[in-house]
Amino acid sequence: MRKALLAFVTGLVCSAGAWGQTQAVNAQLSGTVTDPGKAAVPGAQVTLANPATGFRRTFTTGDSGQYTITLIPPGRYELTVEKQGFTTGRMSNVVLEVGQSSTLDLQLQVGEVSQTVEVESAAPVLATGSADVGSEVSTKQALELPLNIRNVFGLVSLDSSVNNSQQFQALNPPGSQGNVDQDIAFFNFGGGRFGSTVFLFDGHWDGAGDWDGIIYVPSVDELQEFKIQTNTFSPQYGWGMGNVVNAITKTGTRDFHGSAFEFLRNDAFDANNFFNNLEGLSRPGFHRNQFGLTAGGPVYIPGIYKQRDKTFIFGTYEGLRQQTPTTLLTTVPTELQRAGNFSQTRNEDGSLATIYNPFSTRLVNGQYVRDPFANNTIPASMLDPVALKLMAYYPHSNVPGNQFTGANNFAGTAGLPTDSDQYTIKVDHNISDTQHMFVRWSQKRQFKQLAGAFFGADNPGGNGTLAPDNRWDAGMGFTDAFSPTFVMVANFGWGRWVEGRAPQGVPFNPSTVGLPQELDTFGGPGAFPAVNISGENPLGSGVLNATPREACSSSAVTLRAAPAAPVSDAATTVGAAFFIGSVRRYATRLRTCASVSAPAGGIAVPGTPSRTARARLSSARLTCHAKVPISGGSLDRLRAYGPSPAPVGPWHCAQYAK
Repeated sequence: MRKALLAFVTGLVCSAGAWGQTQAVNAQLSGTVTDPGKAAVPGAQVTLANPATGFRRTFTTGDSGQYTITLIPPGRYELTVEKQGFTTGRMSNVVLEVGQSSTLDLQLQVGEVSQTVEVESAAPVLATGSADVGSEVSTKQALELPLNIRNVFGLVSLDSSVNNSQQFQALNPPGSQGNVDQDIAFFNFGGGRFGSTVFLFDGHWDGAGDWDGIIYVPSVDELQEFKIQTNTFSPQYGWGMGNVVNAITKTGTRDFHGSAFEFLRNDAFDANNFFNNLEGLSRPGFHRNQFGLTAGGPVYIPGIYKQRDKTFIFGTYEGLRQQTPTTLLTTVPTELQRAGNFSQTRNEDGSLATIYNPFSTRLVNGQYVRDPFANNTIPASMLDPVALKLMAYYPHSNVPGNQFTGANNFAGTAGLPTDSDQYTIKVDHNISDTQHMFVRWSQKRQFKQLAGAFFGADNPGGNGTLAPDNRWDAGMGFTDAFSPTFVMVANFGWGRWVEGRAPQGVPFNPSTVGLPQELDTFGGPGAFPAVNISGENPLGSGVLNATPREACSSSAVTLRAAPAAPVSDAATTVGAAFFIGSVRRYATRLRTCASVSAPAGGIAVPGTPSRTARARLSSARLTCHAKVPISGGSLDRLRAYGPSPAPVGPWHCAQYAK
């Protein structure tokens, strides 16, 4: 099985050197083992282990005394070095962070192997293995720093080069409240352009293809850490223009751990706002409950599966129940205006707002003129029956309004509820000392009330709008250290985000107010028609719609390290390949994901795949040996859709295989 797997992956790799995306979520540790005279110690056995997760990797130093251990899951490790004639050296508390390439040298003392020199606490390991520049956000920071709405990506602003204030003001649509998951994605780094950020989650793509909104945001308690990569990155960060947010989730350990939390706010100690007091309105209710729990440990079944170092499980749940008060002061038709009587409707200066008969329009002396209605009142026979039926959906005025114009004669309060339920289940399994795999499933059900039902929840003509914002994400990975110098990792990820609008005026049959019956099913379930009258609050809240977005990516990377090579060259990429399927199958799947990225009701234009598809294609072209035909064409036709603009022209994988 193992040989067949190796043969399968090797058969797909390109000879062109390139780091795979899966390397971005792992760490690398290199160093040199020396004796007291600072001479190299060849043949020393270097072991890196994490007792909490059962991880263990060994390496034998070459003639230069150097070692390199690649594809290490981020975490806290213990490094042990053994060599006949020397005491055993052990360094604990070695912290390796996501995407970190570090160097740690050790000096052995002459003595017996049974003797151990142990360093209980080490200084932070320096990331000297690459020129990458970035900053890390740890679990401790995420849990303890003040964090609005508990969105972990809000901590990206800890990096001094990051801001998102201008993008929020310029790009968010009307009605956005700035605290749904995707709205926090309006970042730019160091003055760079918005939309050039790469969001990685457990090694796979986590950004929407249309405008780079975040598909899935891990909860605070499921996040292990994330790295903010701002510039000068290595080739494994090949999908962006200078910005990478690289997040990974926690895993279970050999000991059981759990937690529970709740954050509570309500209106018990809130004062009424100024405008409510001014209009004599009562204090609206406000409630916010954010609660959840975590649990993790070994999969231990007494009498059936008794172990603490093989299989681990970790799960989280977080819920939000929030009711935000809001007040509306607007203008609705008066009782006289509903009957066509505008005798009391005046301009701001107190003069009568004259109403003219449009059917009396005529040309006099080269100018069009119209006659005013008698008594500024429209005859009942001229009132449109559709308009009369629509008028019934306006609420009646409840405050005096302006003494001349009658403006702002309606005041109302409503709640803007926000609910969400989010959970994650992750299973890690150590198949052997050299093989490890994980599987994770995450889901979030979220909705927000974008506009309040000020006219009543049962009034289809009201402006209330619910915004479902549901998300799903799956990830899996497999790592195999075939030998101390030859390792492989395969990774797969899939994310889906469906953003929608559910107006309170859906379903509604427009034919009930006299409009054509064809509108009852036009574009889906019927919706209350949009009615706009100058100076009045509009009726209707739009149509039902949903915008699905999807990203999927898979990759496999094999790395070979030469024990005697210099540290800077110790890790050499042998190639990158897809772990499942052929290039033809994967390229077809890219087109499928690209079409899903189009908004519902819109048109996916042929030949213009989404940014998500272009990003995945940049990985696809690393895997081919030659020009590969796919459904509808060949990969050379898709060259123009790579991450950088390029003219359409012939392109062959052979160019990358030289």
